[in-house]
Amino acid sequence: MRFKATLSTLSVMLCANSFATPVYQPPGQNLTYGSSSNNQSIMSSIANPAAAAALLGDEDSQYRFGIISIGAGYEIGDVNDLYNKIDQATADLKTLTDTKQLPISGANNVIVLSSPGVVDVAATATKIASYINTLPQTKAVNGVLSEIQENGYASVYAGGHLPFTPMVVTKKGLGGSIVFDINVNVVANMVLIADPIFISNATATSIANSYNTSTNTFSSITIPNDSTLLVKAVAVGEMGLGYSRPVLSLEAGELTGGVRAKYYQVKLARGVQRQQTSSTGAESTLTASQTYESSSDVGLDVGTLWNAKHYRVGAWVNNINTPSFKYPALDTSAWTNQSIVAQINADEIYEMKPQLELEGAVFSESQNWILNAGLDANAVKDPVGREFQWATLSAGYVTNSWWIPSVRAGYRTNLAGTKLGYVTGGLTIFKALSLDIAFTTDTVTDSNGKSYPRSAMANLSWQMTF
Repeated sequence: MRFKATLSTLSVMLCANSFATPVYQPPGQNLTYGSSSNNQSIMSSIANPAAAAALLGDEDSQYRFGIISIGAGYEIGDVNDLYNKIDQATADLKTLTDTKQLPISGANNVIVLSSPGVVDVAATATKIASYINTLPQTKAVNGVLSEIQENGYASVYAGGHLPFTPMVVTKKGLGGSIVFDINVNVVANMVLIADPIFISNATATSIANSYNTSTNTFSSITIPNDSTLLVKAVAVGEMGLGYSRPVLSLEAGELTGGVRAKYYQVKLARGVQRQQTSSTGAESTLTASQTYESSSDVGLDVGTLWNAKHYRVGAWVNNINTPSFKYPALDTSAWTNQSIVAQINADEIYEMKPQLELEGAVFSESQNWILNAGLDANAVKDPVGREFQWATLSAGYVTNSWWIPSVRAGYRTNLAGTKLGYVTGGLTIFKALSLDIAFTTDTVTDSNGKSYPRSAMANLSWQMTF
């Protein structure tokens, strides 16, 4: 099944489709609290599968559901004025690889004649290669290409839950808790695969052979270069059903266990733009229409949580069965550099690798004050190939008042991939409506000299409990 859609269109689909909690942007209050279990946020019930049953307390039953949960964010590489740098490098690349720009007269003349009207191919080829490879412009463009490939990327993402999900039903008659959730998340990521300008002897010889002494022109007009923008765009949908219950009760505390089955529907797209022939700006390329291919699979999570009077500790594993999905094939017949082709076709399979997550918290007896910590024990890749391994630390004060807000603050860092660190914070009013934000301490500068965080995220959520 294939269809056309832009990233903005996919974002609108949040209210109309049943689609996985992304590793790159935790939902709701989890953005600040991490994935630590707590009874202040319904979103903690979709982290550790054992969490919901642990939060019932002395109540015979409890019903919780989310009314609204939406979020969005971006991340950009450590390259100032990224989009303009890519566009300028593209323009310079076209100029430097066009043999019409080669000098055929003057001090830099590349044409050597062995006799009147006869080109000395070997000598001319040597001069052509030397001229192009040693040009200051060539070195400058190669430097920019290398910088962008190493550090330059851009990602945008958005997500949300179907209205009235997650839904948590906790009843002693059930022996525990049932959690039902439907959510959709979309992400697009752009990287540059650089093909540095370097004219080999074989290429230079071919150019020299194409010179026509009668017209003083080259018939071989363009030197091939395969520098490429690669865009991946993914819509990941999840419908999850979990069950948790107490498995051991002692005077010191209670141990709960939980399992969760998830049905994934994943739509993947890839697009490539060869910069030598491109007429589209980098920013437009990131958000352009893509052709998506849909596939589905099932994931399984298991977890456990020990809950005591003043602390809790837990662990769980996501996707223990490694669901996998394949990107649609790309036509790379126009590319001549096989190393570039190999990089384009890398990570054709998106695998949801198992990830072990650990959590801990200490809190006051009333649980108004809480200190949370979380750690991903291993790194996993997101749908577009970026690595994530979160470590989080947060503190919060939760009120029982409808009028006095609850507040929380923390810090999260990615121990893998970009290793970016984020300051996080959140506010809950009327015991139900929450806003959480996160932004990096690293910044980049745009073309106007204005600095802004390399990454920022925001979540808005509204939940009800009765």
